[in-house]
Amino acid sequence: MGRVCASPHFVPSFAVMIALGLCIFVSTLMFSCFRLFPKWNVKLEDAIVINYIVAATLSVLLAGPEHAWSRLGAPSTWAGVAMGVIFLYMFRKIGECTQQLGLGVVAIATKMSMVLPMMVFILMDPSDAYSWQKGAAILLAFPAVWFASTQGRKASENQPTAEHADAPASASSKSQWILPAIVFLGSGLIDLGFGWFSGPEHMSCNEDRLSFAAIPFSMAALIGVSRWSFIPRCAPQWNRSTVMGGIILGVINVGSLFFLLSTYQQMPLSRSAIVPLINLGVVLATSFTGMLFFSERPSLRNIFGWFLATLALVLLLQTD
Repeated sequence: MGRVCASPHFVPSFAVMIALGLCIFVSTLMFSCFRLFPKWNVKLEDAIVINYIVAATLSVLLAGPEHAWSRLGAPSTWAGVAMGVIFLYMFRKIGECTQQLGLGVVAIATKMSMVLPMMVFILMDPSDAYSWQKGAAILLAFPAVWFASTQGRKASENQPTAEHADAPASASSKSQWILPAIVFLGSGLIDLGFGWFSGPEHMSCNEDRLSFAAIPFSMAALIGVSRWSFIPRCAPQWNRSTVMGGIILGVINVGSLFFLLSTYQQMPLSRSAIVPLINLGVVLATSFTGMLFFSERPSLRNIFGWFLATLALVLLLQTD
């Protein structure tokens, strides 16, 4: 038998804000790790596979192996498997996009993807009512993401380029739109999957959230290890930095997904409002992180974007 979950109960507002803050903080930390990997001599693809092995193992251990096993028959299991299939590919593309085009471009691609789950929630969830505050916040969110995340020439020049110095110019030009487009679509689908199965009917306690997170992590780890084993060119190239980078990323990944699911369940807002709330928060956090730690100097358009994002956040907190 699995572990018995406690009954859902009222969550004080400070606990709700802590969950939201941790979700934003851990997501920002993940993007920052991608930015630092080239400096640490971390091999991205191997570190990502290690990350999923660590994340899957940690999720199962924290949930309790018996509880995690008992959840395999839940309706959300197949959704988790489907997300795991694209996890490995998407994580690698996010890492490449961060390293080649910077934190700001990744923020635009991943956070603009909020349009996909938002539209699905509003159109298909009867409890997700439309309001003028939500509409105004949505209208503000897109220019806010664009202005806040667009980097200037100086910031772009500071991007790590050693790993891609030999790439042909045409490939670099293609990555300017192909990588962000892939990240946009994949991030939107993943956000939709996690948001759709975050309700109390699918998970009612921390163990349920961790068990759900373990499924896509395990699937991605299985695919990654299979590639190591059966495709010679994908054989891992071990070094200490790559192993440590993968372990650190795995721990952060568990925290990111756990706090995301916790925020969905604890925030007293509809899911179509929570999606832009989290995404705008991450945009602001990644922008300030880039400025403070990666020499990304804000322009007037960045500051204007921050203002719009803050205004949209205020409107979203007043919806429902």
